[in-house]
Amino acid sequence: MTMLMDAKTLIGEPVDTSGKYDGLIEDIIAGVIEEADEFMDASVQKVDDHEVYLDGGNSTLYLPHFNVSNVAVYENDVIVSSEDYTVYPGTGTTPAKIKKDSGYAFRKGNRNIRVVYDGGYAEDLIPKALRNKLLKQVSYEFRRRSDPGLSAVSYPDGTVQKYAIG
Repeated sequence: MTMLMDAKTLIGEPVDTSGKYDGLIEDIIAGVIEEADEFMDASVQKVDDHEVYLDGGNSTLYLPHFNVSNVAVYENDVIVSSEDYTVYPGTGTTPAKIKKDSGYAFRKGNRNIRVVYDGGYAEDLIPKALRNKLLKQVSYEFRRRSDPGLSAVSYPDGTVQKYAIG
């Protein structure tokens, strides 16, 4: 909800407190966050007790989220002692990773490593720089949503090139 309010403030006119565009803006926010997650190969979206299966045979496992906590690692359904690995939770735009201590690798196997964790950020805790970029993209997409025939936009000055659509 705070992203919606901040996006509305950034967009300005024609958005007002009536809520007329709230649904559209929320859809744009969701799309922008999904695109950012895809681009970064990890998600900023909050999850609890998330479960992923990874291949063994490596000493480092990369998790598809930022800001992970409450990590439990299982090799072939046997829990691995938390003393045998180190969790790097990932901050900002650096995804989380787990590194096996002492240079050993996790047991080889296809999808034999199961990791359960909490990850991502609550909407109001997304790192400020990333949040600002997401909001700028939301504003941009909202403002350009009805530009038929739009060919190119040169950022940051906003110059537009259009071609005839008739």
